[in-house]
Amino acid sequence: MILGLTGGSGCGKTEACSVLKEYGAAVINADQVAREIVQPGFPALKELTEEFGPAVLKEDGELNRRKLGDLVFSDPDKRKKLNAITHPHITRRILAYIEESRDHWLIVIDAPVLFESGIDKICDHTAAVIADNPTRLARIMERDGLTQAQAQARIGAQISNEEYAARVDFVIENNEGKETLRKNIIELIKRLKGE
Repeated sequence: MILGLTGGSGCGKTEACSVLKEYGAAVINADQVAREIVQPGFPALKELTEEFGPAVLKEDGELNRRKLGDLVFSDPDKRKKLNAITHPHITRRILAYIEESRDHWLIVIDAPVLFESGIDKICDHTAAVIADNPTRLARIMERDGLTQAQAQARIGAQISNEEYAARVDFVIENNEGKETLRKNIIELIKRLKGE
């Protein structure tokens, strides 16, 4: 069974995935895959450099993710171009990882842009981890060392909790901390197993 897990920045997808792993799921992190496909020598990095210019590269030839992020989070057209370049590469890599993980009862694809990338089409079920805006802001600022304005820009560039809830099969609320999240994940596992 393949579960597409999504949710905005700061909602707690990483923690949710940790709990799912404890219960025997294989987790494929789309953000990690996105980092893999832009390593020096990979076609996606060449395409990004052609589109956005050499300013998105560090001196050692690696992608400067922060510079690229600053460019695309404030410009919807540039974000579309970024996605058009990276999503096909990410999807191909995820499909390869799925094949390698077929011995698990559940394969979770942790993908912030699950629907925008089309990855939801290869999933049996979808779920979103959601949290309220103040909780997300605090988590993003602490985790990424961003200002409140930068963190709010990240949230503003993503779809809303209401949109996630309307599009997924399951909603996992994560406002109250790790123990409540764990209970909500266990409840999700029971539902997936038909218990």
